[in-house]
Amino acid sequence: MKIANRERLVRKIAALPGATRSEIMAALVRSADEITALQRRFVPVDDGTLLSTIRNTASEADLRATLTAGGAETTTQVRKGASVAYDYALGVEFGTAKMAAQPFFFPAYRLGKKRAKARVRRAVNKAARKVAAGK
Repeated sequence: MKIANRERLVRKIAALPGATRSEIMAALVRSADEITALQRRFVPVDDGTLLSTIRNTASEADLRATLTAGGAETTTQVRKGASVAYDYALGVEFGTAKMAAQPFFFPAYRLGKKRAKARVRRAVNKAARKVAAGK
């Protein structure tokens, strides 16, 4: 999700005590886990390879959770003997000339985005109140 003035927000959060940073990170991780679970429910399952590549990673250093699907496990040649490769995850999400789109990644992201933003906003406000109260 895009955050306006993200660098300024990260600087302000960096000034917060470690305990409050961990509360904010917990909210991010919980939201990322929920969205990833939704993506796993939405993905069409053929042999399970694409399902196994849906994951999220969190970085407390810059307060970021990254959602990914596909990658090396789902990258294949366009056709046998061709030197051009494509990611099967993108073919499933957006469709190809021979296959209709079966979106799973962005619909789940859009469903979970509002709730994730609200959860992080609540965590930031709670952390700010704790700091202001001197706890």
